[in-house]
Amino acid sequence: MPDNRRPEHIAALRRALLLCRQATRQQLAAETGLSAMTVGKLLGEMTARGEVRQIRTQSQGSGRPSVIAEYNGDYAHFAAIVVEQREGRSAFTLSVVNLFGETVIRETLLLDETRADSFDDFFARMIAAGYRLRLAVLVLPGVAEGEEIQVLHRIRRLFGVEVLFENDVNAAVFGHGFEAADEVCAGIYFPRRYCPGAGVVVRGEILHGHRRFAGEVPYIQGAERWAALDYGDVPTTAEMISQLLVVYVCTVAPGRMVLYGDFFTPALEAAIRARFAEKMLGRFDLTLTCQDAIAQDQARGACRLGLRRMLTILDRED
Repeated sequence: MPDNRRPEHIAALRRALLLCRQATRQQLAAETGLSAMTVGKLLGEMTARGEVRQIRTQSQGSGRPSVIAEYNGDYAHFAAIVVEQREGRSAFTLSVVNLFGETVIRETLLLDETRADSFDDFFARMIAAGYRLRLAVLVLPGVAEGEEIQVLHRIRRLFGVEVLFENDVNAAVFGHGFEAADEVCAGIYFPRRYCPGAGVVVRGEILHGHRRFAGEVPYIQGAERWAALDYGDVPTTAEMISQLLVVYVCTVAPGRMVLYGDFFTPALEAAIRARFAEKMLGRFDLTLTCQDAIAQDQARGACRLGLRRMLTILDRED
């Protein structure tokens, strides 16, 4: 009789080993609730395909040597592509990441414009080098449309990998480090040259909304006002940003928020907090963080999104 729960059991073993990297059969049985016999059988299958290595250790005294199962983080990889603007050009960071979330290779590509074949060389070289790419995570501004859609289709068609697209602010908020899974968290990015954008994470999931419109905050106060804003004008900037905070608090009520922008000063931060407290009559306790760079959180978000999707891909293959 076929074992209908085999995929579920392998998925449990995979997650346990990814967490601890090395474990004995007995430890894995205790962690997963599976029998030692089932663990041994499934580890044999995972070893045969290269996902797990089994290492024999020296015994203490006259006992039998122990066998330790070690997960192979390089069993599969995903590519992460994140973009930021540098002096009017698009600077793409292209990375290959293993199943432990470790970046094994990273390159930077400067482009004046993005074409459908802009990343062909990178993917071709990575696959030729032996990286087992199953997924490409693209973190780009806005929503996927036009040229971006062509890029996604081309990567999927030419290189046989699944493609995951995410908005840059959503990815940053997802990667910021909001750890409590039951929280509502949010972030707003103020790139100055463009209107701000926002992202919300609810119980560990990005809130996209109808037609992925969540986060299109310029419409709240008017895109023309943001385009004309002098971010060095502390009173006006504090007023506009604090009003955005009020809107988010009164709609999705995030417990924590992060604001990204290279213009924040202690005086501006203090003014934002003061105006927000005045508008809310001191009735909402918001944990607020301001930071000048967004790229690091975007990269973390791409990695977290990629690792989560890779588990789905591997589970589907069992």
